[in-house]
Amino acid sequence: MTQMKMKQTPYIIGISLNLIFVLTELLFSQLAHSTALFADAFHNLSDVLALVIAWLAVIVFGLKATKKHTYGWHNLSILASLFNTFLLIGAVLIIFYEGISDLIDPPTVATNGNTVMIVAAIGIGINFFTAMLFKASGAPDEHGHHHEQDLNSKTAYIHLLADAGVSVGVIVGGLLIQLTKWPMIDAIISMIIGIIIIVTSWSVMASTFNLAINGVPDKVDADGILEYLNTNKNIVHLHDLHIWPLSTTEAALTVHLTVKDGAEPQEILDDVSQVLRQNFNINHVTIQIETSVSSQPCNLI
Repeated sequence: MTQMKMKQTPYIIGISLNLIFVLTELLFSQLAHSTALFADAFHNLSDVLALVIAWLAVIVFGLKATKKHTYGWHNLSILASLFNTFLLIGAVLIIFYEGISDLIDPPTVATNGNTVMIVAAIGIGINFFTAMLFKASGAPDEHGHHHEQDLNSKTAYIHLLADAGVSVGVIVGGLLIQLTKWPMIDAIISMIIGIIIIVTSWSVMASTFNLAINGVPDKVDADGILEYLNTNKNIVHLHDLHIWPLSTTEAALTVHLTVKDGAEPQEILDDVSQVLRQNFNINHVTIQIETSVSSQPCNLI
C-alpha cells in the first residue's frame, strides 16, 4: 500500500462508518419520535463533513500545480470548510426549530427512551473506534517527524472523542425519559446539543470565514512580521505587504523591500525568506527588492 493510500485509509473508514450511523440516527429519530437523536444525527454529520474536509486536504496537497492553476488546488480545502460552516448553521437552525416546536406543542407519541439509549451507545462505539484510527495515523514517521498534515489527524481524534461525550449525554436523556416519562426532556437535550455544536464550532466558523475573504490566517502573526521587517537593519522601507491563505493550513506573503545602499540584495532576500518561513508560518514567500522607495504603491492599500 502506498503512503498516500495509507494516509487516506482512516478518513475513508471514518467517513463511511459515521455516514452510515448518521443515516441510522435519522431513521430511528423518526421511529423513536426523538428530537434529541435527530439533533445528534446532525452533530455526527458535522464529524463526517470535518473528515471529508481533512480527507480533501490530504488529496489536494498531493496534486501538483498546473499552468492554469499555478497555486495548485489547495484552496479547495477553504471552499469545503466554508460549505461545512453553512451546513452546520442550517443544521442548528433546524434543531432549534424542532426543539422549540416540541416544547410548544409536545408530540402526542411518547419518545422511546430505550431506542434513544441503544442508538446513542452505538454512536459512542463508532466515535471511539474512529478516533483510535486517527490517533494511530498521527504517529511520527520512521524518522520521528510529525508532518503538517498530521494536524488533521489530531483534530479529528479530539473531535470524535468529544462527540462520544455528547452521545453519553443523549443516553442520560433517554434514561431520564424512561424514569420520568416527561416528553420535554428530549426537546431540551436537542437544543443543548445545538448549543454544543455552535460553541465547539464557532472558532472554526470564524476562521473559515476569515480565510474565505483572504484574511490573514490565525496562525500567522502579522504584527510580528511587520515588526521584524521594520527593525531589520538592512531594510529602510517596505510597502505593499500582503498576507493571505493558500489553504486551511498554508499562507502566502508578498512584500516590496527597499534596502540600504551597499547591502547585498540576494543575501537579504535569502535571510528574510528563511525567517518568514521558519518563524512566521509563511509557506510561500515572494519579495521584491528595491534600491529606492517606489512612487507607485499598490492601489489596494
